[in-house]
Order: sequence, then C-alpha cells, then structure tokens
Amino acid sequence: MRELLCQVCSGPADRTSEGVLWLMRDFREDWPGWPEGAASVDPPVCARCVGTSMRLCPALRRGAVAVRVREFAVVGVWGTLYRPGVFAPVAVNAVRLTYGDPLTHWMVAAALVRELRGCSFVPFEELGDTADMG
Repeated sequence: MRELLCQVCSGPADRTSEGVLWLMRDFREDWPGWPEGAASVDPPVCARCVGTSMRLCPALRRGAVAVRVREFAVVGVWGTLYRPGVFAPVAVNAVRLTYGDPLTHWMVAAALVRELRGCSFVPFEELGDTADMG
C-alpha cells in the first residue's frame, strides 16, 4: 500500500494521467458521492490482475467497480485497538484511526489507510485486453 503496488501480483499498480487504478466493492447506492473521500485499506491494482482479483475476492464478487484516483494521501492506520488490562493490554476491537489520534498508542496497526480523492469510474472494457476477466 505504501508503494502503490498491485494487491495481487505486487507489481506497479496501473497508472495513467487520470490516476491510479483501484478495484473496489461498489457502494454507490449506499453512499451519495462514493467513493470520493472514502478511506481504503486495500492497495490499488494493475489492469492485468483485475480479473484475478474479482474471481478470488468474495467481497468483489458481490459487485465491484474500477476507479481511477488522482489523490490518495495516507491519513491513518487500521488495526486492533487495546485498552489497559489487569495483567496486560486487552484487545477491544478493530478500528481506523487518523494520524495524531492519541489512541494510536494503544493500537497494533495492520494496514495503512488512504483517503481517495479525485475519483472517476472506469468501465471494465476500457481496461483493455490486459484485464483478464475470465
């Protein structure tokens, strides 16, 4: 995620003048203006691995979209939040925290969080023959 590598093959993510390619579960019906401003813990993808990702990821099989993103600042971390316990810290739950949040001292981070801005949808057929959808 830090280096914007493909979540499937670890090669460079697909990048054009329109932005970096993200493959995401489709939440347009639930969130007006989505994915603008969305927080993502999933790395981007290269066009060649779109089909593999769609086949192997159960969440994406429920409905996915390809999105070009122009701005993708790292804004925080996702992980397990802990609280003080009698003998040792006790896990509370998984949360996303922004950098600077005082609770980050009580977190074991598992993923970076990027805020996605300048988003535009890309029809799968525009990804070309490199997107193995089969």
